[in-house]
This record gives sequence, C-alpha cells and structure tokens, in this order.
Amino acid sequence: MKKLLSVLLVMMLALGLVPAMAEGSVYTALYSGEVTTLNYLITTTTNDFALSANLIDTLVEYDRYGQVKPSLAESWTTSDDGLTWTFALRKDAAWVDAAQNVVANVTANDFISAAQYILDANNASSSANILYDNIVGAKAYYDGETTDFSTVGIKALDDYTLEYTLLQPTPYFLSMVDYVAFMPVYGPFLAEQGANFGLATGNDTILYCGAYVLSEFAPQERRVLVKNEKNWDAANVTIDELRFTYNKEAATISPELYLRGEIDSASIDQAIATEWLADPEKADFIRPSRPSSFYSYFYAFNFDPQFDAAYEPENWGKAVVNENFRKSIYYGLDRVKAKMVVDAENAEALLFNSITPTNFVFFNGTDFVNMGALADITALGVDTFQADKANEYRDLAIAELTEAGVTFPIKVLLPYNPATSGWDEECQVVEQQLEELFGADYIDVIVEAGPSSGFLAAVRRSGNYALIKANWGPDYSDPQTFTDPFVPGNSYQFAYKNAAMDDVMQGYYDLVEKAKAITDDIEARYLAFADVEAYLIDHAIVVPYGFGSGGYTASRIDPFTMPYTSAGISIERYKGAVLLDAPMNTDQYYDALDQWTEEREALSK
Repeated sequence: MKKLLSVLLVMMLALGLVPAMAEGSVYTALYSGEVTTLNYLITTTTNDFALSANLIDTLVEYDRYGQVKPSLAESWTTSDDGLTWTFALRKDAAWVDAAQNVVANVTANDFISAAQYILDANNASSSANILYDNIVGAKAYYDGETTDFSTVGIKALDDYTLEYTLLQPTPYFLSMVDYVAFMPVYGPFLAEQGANFGLATGNDTILYCGAYVLSEFAPQERRVLVKNEKNWDAANVTIDELRFTYNKEAATISPELYLRGEIDSASIDQAIATEWLADPEKADFIRPSRPSSFYSYFYAFNFDPQFDAAYEPENWGKAVVNENFRKSIYYGLDRVKAKMVVDAENAEALLFNSITPTNFVFFNGTDFVNMGALADITALGVDTFQADKANEYRDLAIAELTEAGVTFPIKVLLPYNPATSGWDEECQVVEQQLEELFGADYIDVIVEAGPSSGFLAAVRRSGNYALIKANWGPDYSDPQTFTDPFVPGNSYQFAYKNAAMDDVMQGYYDLVEKAKAITDDIEARYLAFADVEAYLIDHAIVVPYGFGSGGYTASRIDPFTMPYTSAGISIERYKGAVLLDAPMNTDQYYDALDQWTEEREALSK
C-alpha cells in the first residue's frame, strides 16, 4: 500500500494536483479524451460540444427539471401555421475573449453568420443537415444552387430580432435550437480568424458568450474553465472554476485520487464499486449513476470495412451482408451478461430493445417505444438472448456464406476506447460469450484497443471495425433524430456504401421519408417512425443495447442540480450545478431522486 501511495503522490506532483486551496467553488477532475476542435460550428461529437456547451450560450436552455428556459432569447412566438418562429434576443449578452474583455454584444446577425458558415459545404459541418432539412432555402444554398443567402429562411429582422422560416410545421423546433447548429458566432472575429477559427491550439481561437471561458487550454495537459463574469446570467453560475487535467490513465488512477480528496470526481467500474460498497467508510464516497435518458447505445455492423488485411476485411464484407449472419449475432449476444460489467446488480434496468430510448417522447401518455410495430419489439423483454434461435440462424448463415465463398471462422474486429472505464472488460465478455455459444469455428472475435484520444475519427468514422458499440444522442425531441445514424452519409455503419445492401436500405430510406412527411398529426408521425425503427431492427442492421451509463459513480456534484433534458446540449452544462461539501452516498441519492421526481411532476401539472 505504501508503494501504491508513493506512486500516486508522484503522479499527483507530475499532474500539478494538490489539495484545492483556491478561494470560491472549484471543481477538479482528470480526463483522458482530448477534444479535436473548439469549432462548435462543425462538430457534432459529444466530447467536443460538451466543452463548447459551457462556453457558448444558445437561444434557449433547459433547467434541472427539464423545463425550457430563455437564454440568449428572452421570448419567442410562432406563426399560426407553425412555419415561422421569431425570437426576441436579450440586449445584455456579450462576446468576450479569454481574458473576459468585452468584444461586442450578441446580436441576431451572429446567428446569420453561424448559419452561413454551417451551410457552406466547404466547411464540412456535421450539423449542416439539421439546418437544410428544416429551414426554407437552406438545402439549395448548401448544394450551391444559389449563393444568395437572403433566400435562406434565417433572417435578422433587426439587431435583436431573429426569424426562422421552416419547411414544414415542426412542433419540436424549440428543442432543436438548444443544439450546436443554432449556436451564434461573432462574424467579424470569424472572418479575422479564417481557417484558424476554433483550432484546438489555445484559448484565443474562439470568443465566448456562455457561462465559462477557457482561462487555460493546453491540449493533453490541462483545461481550466472560469466563470464568465460578463455573462448575462452569471449570478446562476455556482461553480467558479472547473479544472481538468489530462492523463491517459485517468480511468485507472482517478478512484484513488478521489478517495484521497485530490479530485472531485472519478470513474468507478464494477470491480471498484463492489470493493468500496463492502467497506463502510468507502461506501459513503460513491452513489448510483444517474442513467442518461437521451443517449442510446447499440452494436453496429460495419458494411464498408476499412481495417487491416490481417483481419480479413473482404471476408467480413461478404459475411455482414447476410441477414442470417447478422441475426445470429442479434439473438446470440447476451446483453444482460455484457451489461453486468457496468452494473452487476441492475443490468436489466439499463437495457431496452429499441434504438430510441424509453421515456424519450410520449403521445397521450404512451411511450413511443410502445407504439406501432415497435411495441412488439419492446414487449419481448430486455433479455433478447435466445441461444437456440441464434444457432438456427448460424446454421442458415453457414450454408449461405459457404456458397458465397466466405471462409470460417469469420474474424470479427471489436475495438474499444481504453479511456472509457470498463469497455475493455465488456468487449472481453462479448468475445467469450459469443465464441462459447457459436463455437470458435464460426466466428473469431478479436478485441483490440483503439486510441484514447481521437477514437471516433480513428476507428468508427474510418470504418476500422467489424462490430462496435456505438451511441447516438438526440439533437431534438422527435423520433426522427434517431434515424440520423443510418441514413446516407452517416459515419456509423456505412450500409449506404455497400451495393449488396441497396434493396434493404432503400426500404428503410423510403419509410424514413414517408414518416418525415407527416407533420400535422403527431400520432400518425410517431406510428410511422415506429415502423421505421422496427424495420431496422427486424433486419438486424444494428443490435440495440440500451443506456450507456449505470452502476456507480464518484462525484461531489449534486446530480439533481445539473440541467436535465432528453435532447440538445444543455445536459452538458455545469451552469447551476452545486458542489457538495461531502460526496452524496446511495441513500442520499435515492432520497434526492424521490424529491426531484416529485418536484418535476408537480411542475408538469
């Protein structure tokens, strides 16, 4: 033990970690995944916009009960036909630099500058589709059919009045504007920076109008966010400083540093949680994780393999287009066993059978996942593992794949991000479980670590996998958002690139377009999207997995003071969060959850 503490002390000195002595409220933590960009106008990666959400405000935001609140917009109105939304902007919102010097007021023109940048195809913004799928004239501008931005339905009626004209009535539009596609940018600064805007090289490549500014930003060293005293709502920012120190071994060393009081949060895997809960003193340092209701996890098959020849991408490409092969994995994956790595006591509660999470949207009190064709899939129960059925599909697949020239065992490259606690163990469970079920002569699951930084770019987006656990968080509160990872141009499973999948995927695309066209009947729209999702699952294009969070966590932040919402970026904000003097334990967590639930239900009434 003395040796361990000595090693930890050396690490702490190297990281510059000492007991917090700064005045005011200071939150400290380690991180192992560096952001790839500060340019919030081009990214839709959670790791990137989780930082930007604290630096840039949006038109609206969500409070800790999930209630929409004014932010940069003080108020808004909607036309009778539901096509025109007009936002009255506050006049006390300012752009500041990293030293909190005021540069300019935030005006309606800043939203025009941002939209014009996003809709310039040369900038390759990942959120452009959010605008051109919903805003009048945006698609024609993005496609280069016109260079006149005045034809786009985004107008600055005056300095503090912003107007959006939509292609169709969109009842959930207000939930969309709490997303990166609707963030503002100060036009003169954007023009001055040019290609340097948002580079992850320092804190001077962006301006700030959010709750915090980056007082320090040294990639793969540290990032320090300090309260933006010039923010219009600074009085409601309760943590003065957020200090994050980079360490690629953060998941390994954080628990002990947290236990010693040197940092304020830590990832707690199942093994550590079991040990701590058995110790009366340590048990008070952790609490159950608050499941995230907006991120959905699923195992994705790669239909355009781009991995090393050693893993036989050509052979995988022949196998994955076979539906019986995919269904053997769908029914053969014991999701409960895999989830037990995260939470051995509560694994089933973290699972659902759909892509859209439970409790995401409702119609007349009915959860979307219990509507239409999706209801039958939900009714199967969370344990979809069926060994006999999986082996039946395996036998069918072997016959068909042998005729197609596939060689066995089929190599299944299954990568994981080493920066994510427990992911490696989960992959090992999946490997052992599937190979034991099917026999090693059918598949050879190869678990491989990807990079801890830039994992998405290097692995998933590059097609450097055969099977991978992926996730998607909704951009707005409508089932359509959960079709985005699977339509043409996606960076998830690339089925649109594989001619052998054309017929199956065209059926999916047609259903998506049919559902999107229903804008005047919410029930009919939800039923149509239920058919869309059921089609995807019935063809085993992906294997639904459930919530990503669960188990236990260690943090001094009261989770019920954090913003809460099923969509958008408010959930990533620290604004309003309260730092506790002592960690919340399990009993306190459930008491606080009960109180929060009662208060939220009272508000909804």
